[in-house]
Amino acid sequence: MASGAGVERPPSRPLVFSIAALVTAGGVLGTLYLGAWAFDVRRFSTHETRLARLLAHEPTLSQVDQAFKDEGTLLLGSAEGDAALRALAQRFARDKAAAVSSSGRAYPLTKAYLAGDMIYFIHFDERRVMCAFVIVSH
Repeated sequence: MASGAGVERPPSRPLVFSIAALVTAGGVLGTLYLGAWAFDVRRFSTHETRLARLLAHEPTLSQVDQAFKDEGTLLLGSAEGDAALRALAQRFARDKAAAVSSSGRAYPLTKAYLAGDMIYFIHFDERRVMCAFVIVSH
């Protein structure tokens, strides 16, 4: 019988280190991805909650404009009518333009505001009372 027959050699060190490095890199990348996802969810939910609370008070256009002006939220533009709404949505909502246009179609006025890294599209009725909104990441 030949010496060493039936005895397996342990994996080489470079192979073990390579596998360990891949597993570690995968863990780090997975953690970074989950962290970014959680941050994005929290970021959207914070803005969503903020505007939902505002909507519950049924503010007028002048109240919304003044509140946003006081805090430094910039007015990007406004649209009255379907064509102007589509143009505003195309300019600032890009791939979410259809959702913004669809949401605002029922209202005569939409205003777009830049709030940090988000754009708020706020829809107002004929009395100039806030009725709905759409948030888009900038």
